[in-house]
Amino acid sequence: MKVFISYGSGADQVTALRLQALAAVNGLTVYVPPVHTRQNSTNFLYPEVSQKLGESDLILGVLSAGLTEACRQELNSSLALGKNTIVMASPALAQQLQPHFGANTVVIDPINPDRTEQGIVQHLKTVDAQQNAKKALLALVTLALGLLIFARAD
Repeated sequence: MKVFISYGSGADQVTALRLQALAAVNGLTVYVPPVHTRQNSTNFLYPEVSQKLGESDLILGVLSAGLTEACRQELNSSLALGKNTIVMASPALAQQLQPHFGANTVVIDPINPDRTEQGIVQHLKTVDAQQNAKKALLALVTLALGLLIFARAD
């Protein structure tokens, strides 16, 4: 299974790279766009990023600290391609993203992880994906939540 992790800020890149390493250990292929792609303020995706996005089975957005134009384009492209997408966002960012991504937005609240988990499970119920894809996505999202909670504790 191929997973594409779109991230918003430098702090989110750290979470994305940790998820990539954890996912690789569990047999998933995960692509995290290079940091220089976050500095792109134009209205196009880098060819390699666009290709990896198209090849991916699942797209996971990790947005705890900010949203770059490149991340916005990746997530919009994901929806346009009909990819299984979930956007994990801090409470403040989730309010901004909800009108654009609707049910694909899950609030990551380190203070109330049970609500986050319920939101993820609810989202996965609406995703028409294979059972293994759902399990893999749930595992990644759970790992990301754990990483965000531990990052806040540090």
